[in-house]
Amino acid sequence: MRKIILPIALAATSFALAADIEIHGNVDFDIGSYFDKDFDPTNAANQDIDLSVTANLDENVSVTVFTNTKSNVTNSDQPAEIRHGLARSTAITSDKDRYTAFNFDGVELRWKPFQDVSFIFGDLTYNAGTFNYYFWRDPSRYAVVSRDQSLRGFGVEVGNDKYGDGKFYIGATDDSKSSIAVFGSYGLKLLNRPDEHLTITPSVDWVFGSEIGRGYTYFFGTELDYSKSLEVFNYSVYAVYGIHPYKGNAVHSFLVEPSLNYGLFNLGFNYFYAIVNKGEGYKAKDQIFTDDQMLFAVEPSFNITKKFTLGVSFEYHDPDSEIKKDEFKFLGMNFYVYPTINTNLVFWFGYNFSKDKNPVVQKTKFALGMSAHADF
Repeated sequence: MRKIILPIALAATSFALAADIEIHGNVDFDIGSYFDKDFDPTNAANQDIDLSVTANLDENVSVTVFTNTKSNVTNSDQPAEIRHGLARSTAITSDKDRYTAFNFDGVELRWKPFQDVSFIFGDLTYNAGTFNYYFWRDPSRYAVVSRDQSLRGFGVEVGNDKYGDGKFYIGATDDSKSSIAVFGSYGLKLLNRPDEHLTITPSVDWVFGSEIGRGYTYFFGTELDYSKSLEVFNYSVYAVYGIHPYKGNAVHSFLVEPSLNYGLFNLGFNYFYAIVNKGEGYKAKDQIFTDDQMLFAVEPSFNITKKFTLGVSFEYHDPDSEIKKDEFKFLGMNFYVYPTINTNLVFWFGYNFSKDKNPVVQKTKFALGMSAHADF
């Protein structure tokens, strides 16, 4: 949902009259060195920066303008990815692809006429079933149920932290000039105690029109998020189920991400699997919203101090169960540094045990680098 930056000027009058102006954003950037079989490195650097400016016209009405800049894959107009394989990176010598312009990424007018009820007009983005697995945390690229979908229209958001919250959006989609999208979700808090939480979030969307601009007309998903705290022992489970059609046949996606913490020790798991349609003309990558049909990842880690954690990760990836020798295994180490709240640095290195047919890591075995993230 990126247009030219000029429409930001349309909100200037509202900003000038605002009683209060807020600036928010999130910043991700990295540097990586990828080594071939002769141990010759290729260096790459990416960034993904989102900024928003909100003008609070009064205590119930605000206007927000969103902007974004992302580095591009070298010699491509596709956005690069933070901390991924060489094929998804920007050459460090490519100024054109690394330093792209800030683009207009949406505008919204938000009105809160009642407590726990907000009306939104403008550009709305939604997704469902996002990952905690660090390579797939960007919902514009990866999701169990649905990647980011954008529309310009009208929305209602209701609820609070005690009972849960819901969303209903309707409007013209960015995917096609001839389609309308309807989206709804509600996060129902079944348990909301100081030491125990359980939230179930069903979501559904439907797109109709003469040309919808995507390969499926609807999705349905359910997310379950449970956590329990027992003083020094804490654990949680995040699970997702999603279904959408592909060429008239259903695709089913499943995700389970359990984690636990005991004192200084942490353990996290990620397991994703998609049941796709098989046969001639059916490829897994065309039916799902991830790189792999199956992913398993595990990372034990230790909190050395409050600001430093050491982790060891193992991953198994299978892009398509029908294709032999396209899978690969990854073994790596992560050094997490937390300078302050909402900020982290990750220093990492790892080795890909890959087959020749894997498209992501064909030429890259050993890699190392660092990445940074900050919210403000």
